[in-house]
Amino acid sequence: MDTGEHAAFTAALGAALAARTEVLGLILLGSTAGTHHAPDAHSDHDFFVIVTPDAADSYRASPEWLPPRAASVVHHHRDTTHGARVIYADGHLLEYAVFTPDELAVSRNHHARVAFDRVGDLPRRLAATLPDREPPPAPDVAGVLSDLMLHLLVGVGRHARGERLAAHQMVRVYAVQDHLTLLRTLEPPAAPDLLDVHNVWRRVERTHPAHAEALEAALALPLPAGAAWLLNLAEAWWSSHGAWSPDVARAVRARIEAAGRP
Repeated sequence: MDTGEHAAFTAALGAALAARTEVLGLILLGSTAGTHHAPDAHSDHDFFVIVTPDAADSYRASPEWLPPRAASVVHHHRDTTHGARVIYADGHLLEYAVFTPDELAVSRNHHARVAFDRVGDLPRRLAATLPDREPPPAPDVAGVLSDLMLHLLVGVGRHARGERLAAHQMVRVYAVQDHLTLLRTLEPPAAPDLLDVHNVWRRVERTHPAHAEALEAALALPLPAGAAWLLNLAEAWWSSHGAWSPDVARAVRARIEAAGRP
């Protein structure tokens, strides 16, 4: 779906819902809202539909209220108490939740825009659900560095034992996520609005392009070479921090090198 089609569907969704008397509002989320990040050709549609209490269950149970598209709905699944997802035959994805006005209080999102409001105070209700403007407590850097060493150490051990999938999880997921957590904590980007408060993996290519390229290069390597690369990056990026332990790094490197020997 190109950006023109994305905008056209957003408009059609708003018009279709506004024509239904049981619908009290539409709230667009994430890139669909367009408040911080414009949608691109890979964006899905994220939104909240606000309805009268008697209509809520039917809107969650079926996608029949969606505006027509050339592509048909091939998948609908209610994945939470209030939410559901839809996949069209062309691969376009909708993720949405249906709330009554009072139920909106349990919602959580970061960027949102009210498209229409028959309740009369949806912006006020929505504001109370958004994350606090105060930044969350910073992660414990010493703890994250310890996690990084542990994940590399355990990962290469499992790889040597033949537990290849578990090894990939430790090294390619957990250890990389440790790097990303440290990156966000110790080198915050100049444009913090690009950050996804829910996912440290998002938009690293835009906030820290050189770091993203280096981590991607590590992910392209087989194990245990990829683990050695991630340890090299840790020494290059984080060894100036007071919690860094050269002794621990040497011990982990020795284990990685041993795991790489026949």
